[in-house]
Amino acid sequence: MKRFTLFLMILLLSAAGYTVFCAAADSKRILPDTMVNDIDVSGMTQKEAAEVLKSDSEARRSVSAFTVAFEGKHYQIDVSDALILDYEGAAREAYREGHSSFFKRGIARAKAYFTGNHIEHPPIAEDTKAYHEALKACGLSDAATDVKDTYQLEEGKLILTTGAAKKPDEERLKEKLILALQTKDFQTVIPCPAVSNDLENLEQIYKEVHTEPRNATLDRKNDYAIKEAVTGVDFDKENAKKILLETKKGDVSKIDLFYTQPQISTEDLKEHLFADSLSSYATKVTGRQNRLVNVSLAAEKCNGTILLSGEEFSFNKTVGAQNAQTGFKKAGATLNGKPVQAYGGGICQVSSTIFAAALFANLEIVERWEHDYVSSYIAAGMDAAVAWNELDFRIANNTSYPVRIDVDYRDGYLTVTIRGTKTDDAFVRIQTETLDTSSADWLEVDTYRNVYTENRSQLFTEKIAHSAYRR
Repeated sequence: MKRFTLFLMILLLSAAGYTVFCAAADSKRILPDTMVNDIDVSGMTQKEAAEVLKSDSEARRSVSAFTVAFEGKHYQIDVSDALILDYEGAAREAYREGHSSFFKRGIARAKAYFTGNHIEHPPIAEDTKAYHEALKACGLSDAATDVKDTYQLEEGKLILTTGAAKKPDEERLKEKLILALQTKDFQTVIPCPAVSNDLENLEQIYKEVHTEPRNATLDRKNDYAIKEAVTGVDFDKENAKKILLETKKGDVSKIDLFYTQPQISTEDLKEHLFADSLSSYATKVTGRQNRLVNVSLAAEKCNGTILLSGEEFSFNKTVGAQNAQTGFKKAGATLNGKPVQAYGGGICQVSSTIFAAALFANLEIVERWEHDYVSSYIAAGMDAAVAWNELDFRIANNTSYPVRIDVDYRDGYLTVTIRGTKTDDAFVRIQTETLDTSSADWLEVDTYRNVYTENRSQLFTEKIAHSAYRR
């Protein structure tokens, strides 16, 4: 009985002592021997601890530049605006350790005396946008394994190595940066974790490998030297994605390459370039000396014009402005239905003759205007009026091969020959049809192009123009 009483008294005294020990804990201050990393916040209020840790945070920010290694290269990344020590959160964590329920305070206080309260890794506040901007600024966000290291072309195959393409793992790198900031390790080079970049890399591989077939043509920038044909190359990108997803790191896969030959090879172009006369048309040149000078000058400027497939010929751009400085003379012309003397008078004979030749060559007519009156040198519906900055004459090379416009003025005749490459035996007939009109003051003419096969079967009829002339 005495032993029980003694035990009970000891128990009561211990409980009373523990209660006093718990009550003695300062409810407004942090427990003794409490450290946040190497910062001693013992006996501070939560607010005081936050101020001290704020200063520590600002000191960390001032040196928050780390060296990150990725694929043999080093990147200097400044995360001072992206990863910031949450000093208020750290102060709360330090304060909370000794300020839970009443009876737990004693245990926390005892622990503080014997082992101390150490917060090794205080919380970090993250700014995702600032973090990505920091990665971009140092070039790490664009760093990736060189595409050419992950594939090669070999005997009609695309050889892909699964897992060879890597890019920085930004989320895992952030964890390493946070740890380095928390532990104030600003010197150690941080190895950047990598993640597979195979699928994204495949898009770049496709851009590098995929090639559209291109016909041989002429290089306008290199004195019209022959630019060689290009064979088209392609592969099934979706199938390649599926293979990459189904294979393991290090596996080598072979993807079939598909080749498309161009329609016009380099040898073909060399053999057939300007080999055929697609059409030729001549008009007789008459008039006074100034008019003859203008026709000769315009013909010279147009002569030898080369149009690659799809290109346009603009008479105004080719001939340029007509004035005394460019060598043109004043000669007879028409303005608003009235005869006038104008620089370049007579050059419409050159544009009209080219128009007629283009009709027979079956080239596309892009822009054409008729004169106020029927011209003396060419039939109604076959002329092409031009006026600087007002009326232009334009044609387009709608063939697969280059064409050349040869303009020859000699012995009183202007001859336009369009040279190119015949790809079929079709031939052209031009038909002009005079329309019945109620007005005796106007002559209206429709111009048609009829295209036939070699056996004279008609392929199509195309209305080219409607012309209205004053009588």
